[in-house]
Amino acid sequence: MQLKTSSTYVLLLLLLLNLSITNTELIGLKKQFKLFVKNVASTFHENWRRHYISEHPHTRNRFKLTQNGSHYNSSDFIYPMILTVGSCLVHRNLKVARARFNSSITYVDILNMNYDELPVDWAYENRATAQVACRQVLQSIRQKLIFNRDLVEKISKKIHNAWIKRNAHRTAKELLSPYENLPEAEKDKDRRAFLIACRLFNELHLYHYFKTTPIQLTDISFE
Repeated sequence: MQLKTSSTYVLLLLLLLNLSITNTELIGLKKQFKLFVKNVASTFHENWRRHYISEHPHTRNRFKLTQNGSHYNSSDFIYPMILTVGSCLVHRNLKVARARFNSSITYVDILNMNYDELPVDWAYENRATAQVACRQVLQSIRQKLIFNRDLVEKISKKIHNAWIKRNAHRTAKELLSPYENLPEAEKDKDRRAFLIACRLFNELHLYHYFKTTPIQLTDISFE
């Protein structure tokens, strides 16, 4: 499962920004957009880890089922433990576990993995959220919108709706509620995705590449 950022998609964004560019410039801008998405995805994951730990100070790990754990060496699963997911053998790195009596069932500790350590399926979810946030940053700039609380709420709703489309088959029903009905803690996750994209758009100096100006947030902090 991969998230693709095609040349056609990036070209559409550039046309929306009214930029006239050469093929060479398009390749460079495509590279910058992919860098933008990757940095937002990584920062979004680290931000989630920090907030989760602060909200659950007694939680030491958070193991989740993955479909992409087959590349780990079976001989390295040597620590028998009882986890929240059941009886498992845990990898030497303590971040991966396999069901003790079914080696095809693999779990990863997303709380103690940085973004680059995540398996494909869990990294995908962060990238998918990041892509929506990055696209909305560029579209909001093109529309000359004011980056204030109202815009943050509007974009956060779009991020949540996109998340529902990706996860309707595998998540708790209460998280499938409309954005307006979510608990504030869940809304904050969507808000942070957009605010992180805004901050990194400035920090990566992407306004130079997309021939615009830095984002100015009104009456709201970056994270």
